[in-house]
Amino acid sequence: EIVITASRARSYLLISDESGQALFDGQIAQGEEKIYSSTSKLTLKVGNAGAIDLKVNGKTVPPIGTSGQVVTVTYGLDS
Repeated sequence: EIVITASRARSYLLISDESGQALFDGQIAQGEEKIYSSTSKLTLKVGNAGAIDLKVNGKTVPPIGTSGQVVTVTYGLDS
């Protein structure tokens, strides 16, 4: 399970599953939270990496980037 929270600002977010199917493609507003789960892996493309906080499988993830940075990350069941 991945919990994405736009804690510091809004951000563009693309979430896709293992087959490349987009589960979400759009803006996430500051203060908004999205929760996704998968049986294998999820890929996130974040348009403002410094704006979001992530929890993966119940664990807080260190920041994936800085304000305005575009970052793509993939998390699986063992992440």
